[in-house]
Amino acid sequence: MNQKFLKQPIFWVLCSALMLTLSWQPSGFFILVFGGFVPLLYLEEKLRNRTGFFFLLLFLSLLLWNIGVTYWVCNASAVGGVAAFLINTLLMCLPFMLMHRMMHKAGPSKAYTFFIAAWLAFEYLHLNWEISWPWLTLGNVFSTAPDIVQWYEYTGALGGSFWVLLVNIKMFRYLKSLPERSKPMRFSKGFNLAFFYLLVPTLLSWHVLADYKQKGKPMRVMVVQPNIDPYTDKFEGMSPEEQVGKMLQLAEANMDSSVQLICFPETALLGGLDEDHLAFNTVIRQVRDFLEKHPQVQILSGADTYSFYKSGETLSETARRYNDMFYYDAYNSAIFFNQTDRISIYHKSKLVPGVERMPYPALFKFLENLTLELGGTSGSLGRDNGAKVFDMGRGNLLAPVICYESVYGEYVGSYVKKGAGLICVVTNDGWWGNTPGYQQHFNYAKLRAIEMRKYIARAANTGISGFIDDKGQTISSSSWWVPDALKADLYIMQSQTFYATYGDYIGVIGVLIFILNLPLLFRKRILD
Repeated sequence: MNQKFLKQPIFWVLCSALMLTLSWQPSGFFILVFGGFVPLLYLEEKLRNRTGFFFLLLFLSLLLWNIGVTYWVCNASAVGGVAAFLINTLLMCLPFMLMHRMMHKAGPSKAYTFFIAAWLAFEYLHLNWEISWPWLTLGNVFSTAPDIVQWYEYTGALGGSFWVLLVNIKMFRYLKSLPERSKPMRFSKGFNLAFFYLLVPTLLSWHVLADYKQKGKPMRVMVVQPNIDPYTDKFEGMSPEEQVGKMLQLAEANMDSSVQLICFPETALLGGLDEDHLAFNTVIRQVRDFLEKHPQVQILSGADTYSFYKSGETLSETARRYNDMFYYDAYNSAIFFNQTDRISIYHKSKLVPGVERMPYPALFKFLENLTLELGGTSGSLGRDNGAKVFDMGRGNLLAPVICYESVYGEYVGSYVKKGAGLICVVTNDGWWGNTPGYQQHFNYAKLRAIEMRKYIARAANTGISGFIDDKGQTISSSSWWVPDALKADLYIMQSQTFYATYGDYIGVIGVLIFILNLPLLFRKRILD
């Protein structure tokens, strides 16, 4: 390669973007993430007195990474995808630019510590505010290698983010020091870096598994993947009754007396189900007829529901006008059927920004009609205030995690804190086409399985349906665009991990360190 090109800033921009992109699926060379920020740290040092130029190069590199890993968002919406790329890139630039300023105020050691804290604070914010898009949380990169992050049951994915950031800084400082060190010292420092910062965390995973003992009650579960095209058939081409009929036929063809729970995907039950009159709905009666033939079975299904407000009730910020007298809320819901007449409902709480909900609708309600029509409803959806579990009897509780919610570790933990012993993810990944999007989404569930030490059943309209054990390993899975019904023996685990109990405490620590060091940014004294 031309030596002159190696000295050009654009080389380091492309190098960083390429390493970070290849770290994620479908390539999955996760080891590259440990050096992905090194070229950007090099550029920061070389351009320390050219802040504007550094920002432009930084923005370009992080933008290419965002596009390289999540370009598939544009399959659902080009406008939404571009907005996600730009907003996420700008937010990612902030920790780097704050570190850049801190270099002038307090020197490298404090600046790098501040950078780690600022990045963790950014990721924590991105998990908790309403313009949330945490797909590229650094700790998610290990979803293709669950064996090496079994300690996520203590730290969650933010523990992986800390690991990535720390190794990148150690790697950069090691490479920077090479010209000044003798060969024996280079080897010694390199060995220490590889052993203590790369190998030891991996060995820790094996130690965690060595001490782990599985305890749970067995349950035979089926997941159904109907493969109904979300663009041509889901909301227009096929009637709700035809769609439910297709799913019930798939279930019936694979049914046996041992099956206790069947999971249908997100918005499997359509037609605008009135929650106050579910018993009279045709698709509900279809499901009830199936249950009468199989009295040992319970069913969890995604559904498109709505509920009218009674006279005098306080309207939510997402309430819609039906006429001059009535208002209602529309929901992306999970419905649970058992052998009683009672139907339990959970309304998806973690809604997709700009798709299912206009962020901060109290402020931006006038823009809600700009939300995309993905999921059968348009405009901002209503939601529950938190996670809800379904009672399967005999003290066994089920977590109905709907699609995007499975990306949020702490939120999934809130189901577990309410007693959930089994997790079922219902989703519709067909919006993204045959891209890495649905593969990434499936693999992220592996991290949730480790964090919670729970088995996961995953029912997708299309994408990947299947089962994941409590160590993040795939038990069985479906293929893309193939109608299927899979069965597996899962275990209902009643234990609660450290992470499920305490959530994203690493993010909280990052926020605190970030706030405590903010005054240093305004120091007058500039250190070399």
